Amino acid sequence: MTYTMQRWTSQLSSILEIMYETEHFLSADQIYLKLAERDDSVGIATVYRNLKKLVDMGFISEVNWKDVRHYTKHPFSNAFFVCEKCGSMLRIDISLADQTYLSNEVGMRVNKWSMRFEGICTECEKCI
Repeated sequence: MTYTMQRWTSQLSSILEIMYETEHFLSADQIYLKLAERDDSVGIATVYRNLKKLVDMGFISEVNWKDVRHYTKHPFSNAFFVCEKCGSMLRIDISLADQTYLSNEVGMRVNKWSMRFEGICTECEKCI
């Protein structure tokens, strides 16, 4: 895989800053709204373009859930929990869930993986 040198813009910095200030997953629309709160005049297309750059550069991870892409900061083990009731997504750090470990265990090079757990979050559980 060949990476070209990316021009580092203020929009790219702002999006990365938002990602590293947040402990949970964000959709592109949520990131766009957070940028708007900062008076950053960025269009949604710019947000999508910059998220792709940040994923390609390895600064953030992308997870697809119900046809919506969600983003989170690194390090991220690619394991996550999704509440079936409210749809909230939580990162799960699993120490053994590491690409090098997986590659050694299965004897093949693992380039990408994800693990999704589904259930009811503690907040929704209180309402049942």
